[in-house]
Parts: sequence; structure tokens; C-alpha cells
Amino acid sequence: MAGYDPTAVGQRIQKQRKALGLTQQSVYERLDTSQNHYSRIENGHIGMSFDLLLSLCEVLDLSADYILTGKAENSSCPDFVTKFQTLSPKQQDFIMKQMDALKEMEPDK
Repeated sequence: MAGYDPTAVGQRIQKQRKALGLTQQSVYERLDTSQNHYSRIENGHIGMSFDLLLSLCEVLDLSADYILTGKAENSSCPDFVTKFQTLSPKQQDFIMKQMDALKEMEPDK
């Protein structure tokens, strides 16, 4: 079993932050931490407290398991969610209408 890798943790955090179109400033302000502290986490120089990890999970919409280990939950949905969140509100509305229409269709037999 591999040990904790703060560099890999920081890379996963940074990748998700960028995928969501967030700046470091918007994240560290929402976490109520300093720019220096957050930057050092994202650059893999330090770890973080459990409370900060939980807050980061909420801000970045990631599981703690994924942040710490890189293992996704038993679903491919995080990739969809990440892509969906980068769409404009008009594009998101279009996708939601398409999904509603698909739910109305009779399943193939």
C-alpha cells in the first residue's frame, strides 16, 4: 500500500480547481485560510487538517478518498460533473432538458 503523497494530492486539487474555473484566491477565501497556506497545499509542500480537507471537498465537489488517494468512487460521474460545471447556464439548461427528454422515452426492450 502506497503512503500519503502530498504532491499528488496537490496536483489533484489543482486539476479540479482549474476544471471548475476557480482561482486559488476564490478557493482559499471560501476555505477561510491564507493564500500562502493554500498555495503550499496545492503545491504539495504541506498537508492539511481534517477540517480543511472536508471544506475542500465541498468547495471542489470531490470526495476525500479521491483527494487523498486518487481513487474515484465507483462511478464515472465525476468526469461528467466536472465537464457540466464548465458549461454556461444556457448550455447546462440544454443538457438538463435533453436528460429530461431521455427519461420520458420508453426503455429499449
